[in-house]
Amino acid sequence: MDKLTLLSQISLLDELPMEDLKVIDELSEMKPIKKGTMIVSPAQPIEALFFLKQGQVRLFRSNQHGKQFTVDVLVDGNIFGETSSLTLTDDQIYAEAMTDTYVCIIGKHEFESFIEKNPKIALKLINILSSRLKELYSLSEKIALSDVKYRLLYLLLHLSEKTGKRKNEWQSINMKLTHQDLANMIGSTRETTSAILSQMKKENYIKKKLLLHVNADKVQSFLDEY
Repeated sequence: MDKLTLLSQISLLDELPMEDLKVIDELSEMKPIKKGTMIVSPAQPIEALFFLKQGQVRLFRSNQHGKQFTVDVLVDGNIFGETSSLTLTDDQIYAEAMTDTYVCIIGKHEFESFIEKNPKIALKLINILSSRLKELYSLSEKIALSDVKYRLLYLLLHLSEKTGKRKNEWQSINMKLTHQDLANMIGSTRETTSAILSQMKKENYIKKKLLLHVNADKVQSFLDEY
């Protein structure tokens, strides 16, 4: 697919008329990024917005001891980054490509000039930011107050609702995630996370084919009764 087609599939831009998409196409740079590349970090901030067209990007923080906490995992159609007047991440966030990824980069001056002429985009950005804050607050509460099994089931159900497709009671998670990735997202260790995942497979909460699948109704029932 060409750059313009990919841009039209970004959730932020999907309602824009073709003439506006062509403007963004001219203002932005499409860039392939290899798996494992650090796109943004506190040591290498970039004042720009990144439209994630294909791939998977992990947003995380790291403390003084090097322990990582994953804030979010973004897939096709998402946006991240910051400008002087708009922040969809913050200056302590790392953004890492989890797969080979294509992003469209638009600099702060170009974007802010464009957004002045398209106030609907500003409203959509506010909605995106509000939604991310709600997700982060909810996950933070679960991490603070719940045991590992609950946190893990809550996270997996959330990821399946965010990225997956449902067939009968099973809902897929259309992401590539290691046990360490999941551990980072719930504030646990890889060993504990792996052990709980094995237990949950035996209890029929999850199953693994090419993708991880969640028994959505059973998981929701467990969460409701907790």
